[in-house]
Amino acid sequence: MSDPLLPTLSLLAAVSAAHHAAQRLIEARLPEGLNAPQFTVLERLAWQEEGQTSTSIAEGFGWPKTTMSHTVAMLEKRGLVRLEPNPRDKRAKCLWLTPKGRALALAGRCAIEADLAPITALAPSAALNRLTADMESLAARLSDQRRFPDAA
Repeated sequence: MSDPLLPTLSLLAAVSAAHHAAQRLIEARLPEGLNAPQFTVLERLAWQEEGQTSTSIAEGFGWPKTTMSHTVAMLEKRGLVRLEPNPRDKRAKCLWLTPKGRALALAGRCAIEADLAPITALAPSAALNRLTADMESLAARLSDQRRFPDAA
């Protein structure tokens, strides 16, 4: 008898395995004292957009607010980011890289570049972009299902 849940469970297991393998790969190459979540935040600010709120970054990564709060606190304590009031919502803070944080983001990227090149070469950019969009869609659906279990 065929298990109708097996393809979905297999997909979720593969996503989890890829996540953990990527985290181990990245952490093995990062500068001393920088972990993968910290690097991920620095990378996001350095190469995508500074001035984002912790909440928007956490939502983009699918992280709980507590994980993001801890990560930001460590980055701020090390002088890698600075927090400024959000001009649109005084309760929220926006993250900005310090020069030290920008330098560490660049050092981290350089450290993992050689390991990422073979992965990047596996498929054309358009295929990687499609896969990224599919994974983001899956993450959003899983998040919506968790928050709104009765939603179809």
